[in-house]
Amino acid sequence: MSLRVLALILPLLGLAACSGSDGDDVTVEGDVAIAYVMRSSSVRMDPTNGSPFAPGGDLMLRERSSPSAREINLTRRFTQGVGDASDPEVSYDGKKIVFSMRCPASNTATINGQPACTGRWNIWEYDMTSGGLTGGTFRRITDSTEHDDVDPYYLPAGRGFVFASNRQAKSSQDQALGRRYFALDEYERERVLNIHTMDANGGNIQQISFNQSHDRNPVVRPNGDIMYSRWEHMADRNRFAIFRSKPDGTDTFVLYGAHSPGNSFLHPRDMDPSGPYAGFLASSLMPLQRTDEGGALMFVDAANYSEQNTPANSTVPTQGGQVQVTAQELNMDRGLSLHGRVTTPYPLWDGTNRVLLAYRPCEVTRAGRTVSCATLTTAEIQRLSDRQRTMEAVAEDELQDNVPPNYAIYMFNPANQTWRHVATPPAGYMYTDPIALQARREPQASDPTNVDTALAERGMALIEVRSIYNTDRLGRMAEMMIVPDDLPPGCARGIAMTANTDPTSTATQVADLLAIKDPANPAYHCTPVRFVRATRAIPPPSSSMGLRQAIGETDFEQQQILGYAPIEPDGSFKLEIPADIPLALAVVDAEGRAFQTHANWIQVRPGERRTCNGCHSPRRGASLNSGLVVDTQPAALLPAMAAAHESGQTMASTRTRLDPAALRLVTDMLYTDVWADTSRPGVTARAPIIVRYTGNPDPANDLATPAPVNGVINYPEHIQPLWERTRAAGSCVSCHSDPTRLDLRGTIGGTGRMTSYEELLVGDPLLDSAGQPVTRIRDGVPMLERQPPRVQSSSSAANTAGIARKSRLTEILFGHTLLAGSGPRAIYPTPSGSAPNHATMLNAAEKRLLAEWMDLGAQYYNDPFNGASGVRTVQTLSEAAFEATVQPVLQAQCASCHQAGAGIPGASLGDALAVSFSGNRYVLTGVTEGDFNVTLTLINDTCNPANNLLLSRPSTAPHPAGGTGGAVLPVGSPGYTAIANWIRSGCNP
Repeated sequence: MSLRVLALILPLLGLAACSGSDGDDVTVEGDVAIAYVMRSSSVRMDPTNGSPFAPGGDLMLRERSSPSAREINLTRRFTQGVGDASDPEVSYDGKKIVFSMRCPASNTATINGQPACTGRWNIWEYDMTSGGLTGGTFRRITDSTEHDDVDPYYLPAGRGFVFASNRQAKSSQDQALGRRYFALDEYERERVLNIHTMDANGGNIQQISFNQSHDRNPVVRPNGDIMYSRWEHMADRNRFAIFRSKPDGTDTFVLYGAHSPGNSFLHPRDMDPSGPYAGFLASSLMPLQRTDEGGALMFVDAANYSEQNTPANSTVPTQGGQVQVTAQELNMDRGLSLHGRVTTPYPLWDGTNRVLLAYRPCEVTRAGRTVSCATLTTAEIQRLSDRQRTMEAVAEDELQDNVPPNYAIYMFNPANQTWRHVATPPAGYMYTDPIALQARREPQASDPTNVDTALAERGMALIEVRSIYNTDRLGRMAEMMIVPDDLPPGCARGIAMTANTDPTSTATQVADLLAIKDPANPAYHCTPVRFVRATRAIPPPSSSMGLRQAIGETDFEQQQILGYAPIEPDGSFKLEIPADIPLALAVVDAEGRAFQTHANWIQVRPGERRTCNGCHSPRRGASLNSGLVVDTQPAALLPAMAAAHESGQTMASTRTRLDPAALRLVTDMLYTDVWADTSRPGVTARAPIIVRYTGNPDPANDLATPAPVNGVINYPEHIQPLWERTRAAGSCVSCHSDPTRLDLRGTIGGTGRMTSYEELLVGDPLLDSAGQPVTRIRDGVPMLERQPPRVQSSSSAANTAGIARKSRLTEILFGHTLLAGSGPRAIYPTPSGSAPNHATMLNAAEKRLLAEWMDLGAQYYNDPFNGASGVRTVQTLSEAAFEATVQPVLQAQCASCHQAGAGIPGASLGDALAVSFSGNRYVLTGVTEGDFNVTLTLINDTCNPANNLLLSRPSTAPHPAGGTGGAVLPVGSPGYTAIANWIRSGCNP
């Protein structure tokens, strides 16, 4: 039965059953013993906070899932009221609980004669095998004093545990650029949580995921796969999707949620594989911040849908994928959720299809007194839901959406929509993470993937994409990314199409690979695709000052180009890449401009051989480049190449088998057509491409300015010299030095960066008909609207088009109309009249370098260890002093504006909403470690506090720039002084 049908037959009952007194004596049918955690309501739970802590948490056990059952605090003897617990999980026989616990090292508790607490999150186990529910024994499985281990889950067959940890066991040893360090997430806040495994005794810890932001909530699926929530945060793409991998980390891929409604899918678990919901997932769906990890209860049909309304095959209804199974919809975004919020759902595998979960009702305060949202009038609801109100208006309102989370445990039955109250926390606390202490079917144990040992010894892996033209029906990475200026004369489209003959596919038309790979067919020359470019992340180093200023006016983090490989005529490529790193692949044209930004990080394990059907290809079904299509050899191919083809091999497989050197990435863009038999009448080869930084066939196409080294492009070293180079028509700076129009000089501006950089990356204020700046309210704060910049450093605008292709600067300097949009073209018209032809001013190598810089994200520096970048490791600023004196100021004065977000839904390129506010890169959540780390990125001069962005921006009136009042932190104010004194305490001349 489909999820849609199941949803339609649910009785339309409300959540009135959620109410109940603490003395409710209802006994739930089929009662089970349960465990859950009690946590302080002050703990800052958000998807972006990987391991939040607040004193007062413990692991609790209830002998029956009933309010009248006895409740036992299992861990108080260790936490002593000042620790915390989270993430319990039950063993497959129902006799053990593994969980995470953190307690101060000063606690007096012991375990096996040793101090029990280390001050960090460690993994513990409670064993009820011989002592029963209340007489079990404890063991500490990990005992780190410097890392946090959370989210443990039992691996089948006694093979140990999978868990999330910021120890970064492998990546920290060679994080990037040959450096050893711990990486922060892409908000530069917390040490990244990656998925790890270990044996049953806490040994042989192996890192199996290598994302650049948190991977959370790992569980084991019935087939033995690991499933978890992955924070996909590349620039303004900012959400949690559900991923899966083998237990050794191979075959990592998105399972659901990368392109579906909602932002963050957390706590995913399989429904009972023996019941009517087999193949479904239960997940809580929420925004990135400000709901205490509360949202809607979603059932996801992962067996039949890759995304919402994206069926696996033609036998599945076109509509479906995810649905709220509660009769009343819960808010999966920020703001009021009139029917409450759900978190940490736990499906029972006992044939009842019930779900244990934590639920909080909708409550607000009226004049300081907590009241139910049911008492609000329609006007009051609208007022509280209005995100365009100013902060002043919100603060003056007697109604406040500020009730601390008070999650209680409920048993939800989707069949009859009953909500049975199980446990209510004491005041000031919440109950979350419920689990049923019952045996369930053990998943199959997956053996490690067979890998190529020779590749593994070199720390390499192999990726083959069978055809980049094999795309899903959403049209990503297809014809819509190609514009008329990409096409040679005589071509009406870039990708030839043909009717789909696969009866199971949902697409009506697919790329005509037989035409595209035939040198005698015009389609062979129409496609502008030539190369794949591989890049790797350079994660933010922990405890670094000045990092945000070094990264610049972009939401992208720092990156490094690994190299290029050609894409064969059938759209295939095959290459060796470094294993165990965050990796991105971009398809580029003959001039080095990416068609799209790869908006998530991929990974491969050492020795892994990964084959993908295509780019953004359907995740189910056969490859388009298979069967008759892949085995048909056009007559216009060189006979030697056609004869070398083996059944099922793509062109890339054939070529790299004949020439293994072709598997290696190369520094430069080098393309030679080895396929076309030009001896046949009417057959011509694709034009060769040689674009090097230096050493080109025509020296006039070489860089005359410094070339990047090791794939790292820094604006001051590599891009600014392009504007200053003397050319036949003069240097760019000689004409563009007017601050009121375009100033490309290398002078240092108020941000500490070059004026030219700010001119290209930040648009001018948008003015109304009276010449006054236009502002809008964003989260209660007036924000200055800006015109689109010349370089559009967004990962989502124009359907994730490559930055170079959607930037007006590219269109002017390349002489092509690409994807910048009509708005930027009107603001920045192509120079005419006596101006030189800007499309001919830069040579081929310079254009390549410029396109690479933009496509990487238009960072100011891509190397955090470059001495000129201003990034330094902090040795003197105290986190404890920050927590005591600075964090309270930031939370009171700044946090309401500086919060995590996912961009502006629905905004398109050229839309004022899309370009007026480049996004919060300084995100405050109230978690000390994260707030401390991200604050350090705004400090670069401890001896002169006023010179740091942390103080200079909020002390300037107005702040933000679109505000109507004065400075947020005026010079000399108590808050300003507290921050200045803390910064000055780190001065060590």
